[in-house]
Amino acid sequence: IKSTIFKVIVETEKLVEVSFSRPWDPSLKGKFVPLNIDKRFILLRGCSGFYTYAIYEHMGSQEWQAFSLGETRVAFKLTKDKFRYMAVGDDRRRYMPLPDDRQSDRGQPLAYPEAVLLVNPVEPEFKGEVDDKYQYTCENRNLKVHGWISNDPSIGFWQITPSDEFRTGGPLKQNLCSHVGPTCLAVFVGAHYAGDDLVPKFGQGEPWKKVFGPVFIYLNSVFDGQDPLSLWDDAKR
Repeated sequence: IKSTIFKVIVETEKLVEVSFSRPWDPSLKGKFVPLNIDKRFILLRGCSGFYTYAIYEHMGSQEWQAFSLGETRVAFKLTKDKFRYMAVGDDRRRYMPLPDDRQSDRGQPLAYPEAVLLVNPVEPEFKGEVDDKYQYTCENRNLKVHGWISNDPSIGFWQITPSDEFRTGGPLKQNLCSHVGPTCLAVFVGAHYAGDDLVPKFGQGEPWKKVFGPVFIYLNSVFDGQDPLSLWDDAKR
């Protein structure tokens, strides 16, 4: 979503909140979903990270066409040569293949595009594995912290979600989180594992407004000589 308006919402010695918004009007019909979208970012002094959330609004005017919201999310794409270790849970954390391994000269697509057999990966240790982002989905109730670790430098990039109340589907709904890319997602609305029944639908001129988030992006690090994998334990605290 490319924003067209930038605004400082709050600016104090301890906090800055900024807005990147994209208003909708009838001239954009057929080009963009009929929503006013306001993306917010909050920085706190002394805090190792930032908060982000979004405000979506569909106005109660007949000029605002009907639509459905099949998926919306925040996505972070990290540097593939740095962030190689992924963690979505104590029992699901490991070094990951490169996105290059999914290309046609290194991987063999299987029954659906997301599943790829790694036949000639950059690193031979991954040969014979199947990479599939759906292997790493997580129920909303357990989707509290996930992310990636870089060994050089030793930095962690984590997404922390204090509450899943803003997500569709309830606590047992599965959602994507982190997967090869390296990609780190905060899914607000998604039809995966549920289908069209969970897709919000709005009529022409139907008023609707919702806040998605916040989620916290936490960055941590360790000194040279310390174990980078300890960053996962720190992120869970």
